[in-house]
Amino acid sequence: MTTCRDALHDVVPVVVGYLTLGTAAGTLLVAQGLSWWWAPVWSLVIYSGTMQMVLVPLAATGEPLAAIALSTVFVSGRHVFYGLGFPLQRVRARGGWRAYAVHAITDEVFALLSSKDEGSMSSRYVLTVEAAAQVSWLLGTTAGALVGLGLADLLGQRVTLLGFVLTALFVVLAIENWRHHPDLAVLLVGVAAGGGGVLVGGSAPLLVSLALLALGLSLLYLYRRRRAPLPGAPEDEDPDGTGGGARAQ
Repeated sequence: MTTCRDALHDVVPVVVGYLTLGTAAGTLLVAQGLSWWWAPVWSLVIYSGTMQMVLVPLAATGEPLAAIALSTVFVSGRHVFYGLGFPLQRVRARGGWRAYAVHAITDEVFALLSSKDEGSMSSRYVLTVEAAAQVSWLLGTTAGALVGLGLADLLGQRVTLLGFVLTALFVVLAIENWRHHPDLAVLLVGVAAGGGGVLVGGSAPLLVSLALLALGLSLLYLYRRRRAPLPGAPEDEDPDGTGGGARAQ
């Protein structure tokens, strides 16, 4: 894993996903009435798939900049921790390449690089993976925005119905998360947070929902950690509650 060819081979799944999802994101942007050129600008500057899709309705409805900034912290704050850890120690290029490596780490890129042997990756490999992923996202969102322009001319005001793309995306993500990590308590916290944001309303219902979600998940984590058995503690001798266990012996 030292050459650009190795990187381009390994990053193919990410590129395919980014082209597909990026097209949907660009189409959604135009459907909400924003100019098509925002798609490539956001893909270069923001480069966070989830936040770019969330930003579309926020920008289209004229939400306050403070609310948008706080929403970005909640949605994309995890990227900061990506930039503080692996695999940046493998990037030894000069100039602004190391800064770009921090900027270009996304969920999928981080997962891909983390699955590889750290010691065998070169700076060229890491940077090529990141650049190929971002270029694919840029092309996808730009193509989607241009397609959206054609649909707007064809469908008129009905093009706004394409706004379902964002809802559909998160419904699919929720279903997939439940399939792999079924947790009723987390699901209820999410539903309660979303309902709270809708009820409170105001200028930034998304921000209210995200704040409630963060609070709820934090309290749930503290509750579960408090009830967890201490390391080295003896296991329950009567897990089924039948009164057996040691006495049965």
